[in-house]
Amino acid sequence: MEAASVMDMIMDLRENQTMEIRPNSRGLEYLEAVIGRNDLESLKAILTKHLGPAAKEPGIEADFPVGVRSLVDAIGGLRIDQGFFYRQEGYNIFYVALWPWESNPEKITLKAGMCLLGD
Repeated sequence: MEAASVMDMIMDLRENQTMEIRPNSRGLEYLEAVIGRNDLESLKAILTKHLGPAAKEPGIEADFPVGVRSLVDAIGGLRIDQGFFYRQEGYNIFYVALWPWESNPEKITLKAGMCLLGD
């Protein structure tokens, strides 16, 4: 997946997913949004199409390679109830983290972007 492909994924999410886009989103480089739990299956279909199956499903612990672990730590870590998709190509990691809200189980925060290993 090239940088253009992560932009395609974010464009696909913006066009085909009902979401509230947060102000700190940056065009097609980084997307942070809130989705409803009832849209989770359609969201997962888009993510699987672009990144492959989830690397961490909610309710399951996961162990990641060192570079991916650094990314996970940089975005705030992953609790047991959170999900994570990623695809690594060379030094690029394309990712999506799904964080269900503790305060409202019907909402999920999505964070999608790309980072370089070593950043």
